[in-house]
Amino acid sequence: MRKRTPKLIISFDTTLAAMALEKAARPGLGRVIPLPAKIAAECGLAFCANISDEKEIVELMKSSGIKHSDIRIIELYENLP
Repeated sequence: MRKRTPKLIISFDTTLAAMALEKAARPGLGRVIPLPAKIAAECGLAFCANISDEKEIVELMKSSGIKHSDIRIIELYENLP
């Protein structure tokens, strides 16, 4: 069964920036996904995380010098057991 769940989606202008955030993030904070069709960005990748982790991720990007293009909340399908 699949359920739509609101997720924090961060898009980037470069693939390098998306990969840098995934490398800098603590395990379990989020992951790189293909960019959802609702968003347009240059690199085609996005970072997906829980909405509650937005502040931590924004601070991590600032402290690491990682530039993003947009931050949105989008409902994505999630597989349930």
